[in-house]
Amino acid sequence: MPPPRPVLLSPIHSLISAFAAGAPSSTILTHFTASPIPLVHEHGGCYFRHGLPFLGRDFIGLSRVGEYFDLLAEYLSYRDMVFESEDDWVVDPQNMTICLRGQAQFTYKETGESWNETFMWRVTLSEDLTGESEPGPGQGLKVQEYQVWADTAAVFLASRGELKHVAKGTGVEMNVRPMTGSKESDYPAKHKLGDGLSAYGSCG
Repeated sequence: MPPPRPVLLSPIHSLISAFAAGAPSSTILTHFTASPIPLVHEHGGCYFRHGLPFLGRDFIGLSRVGEYFDLLAEYLSYRDMVFESEDDWVVDPQNMTICLRGQAQFTYKETGESWNETFMWRVTLSEDLTGESEPGPGQGLKVQEYQVWADTAAVFLASRGELKHVAKGTGVEMNVRPMTGSKESDYPAKHKLGDGLSAYGSCG
């Protein structure tokens, strides 16, 4: 029998509180399982890895999960983060998986360019089996798998200092120039700012 809904959602609220407050990776890691091995993946095209190394990669194990959140803190800052009401979350109690959306203003630190973004989390929970004794049902629930879909078009442009040249919210088309060492064929020809969760896809 799956845990009651309040028990299932409690670890999500804890993760939200830590992340929205800008907690260090050492604090965020306390919300992840050590066993089973945790996984983090923020979806984005493989060709972004050079300039945006937190995108399009699997971060597996606690140390790598910590690396992901350290990379986020190195490249980005954010403010005014809010999440939709839990009544709007999609909850699969059998698989202990929750999907939810949030909003925040993000800034790419090197260029100082900012944008408002809606992102989605898909979080799968598991009992953390590293304790000395078996916890009661739902009492040891932590995050085992954390996936993110966000506005890769905006962060890509901001990383190049080009976001200010694109009119926000108008669907202005942009041509994407390959980074050094990338092939022209690796890049979609055109996308629209605000395509967000689907603009550049993932590495699979």
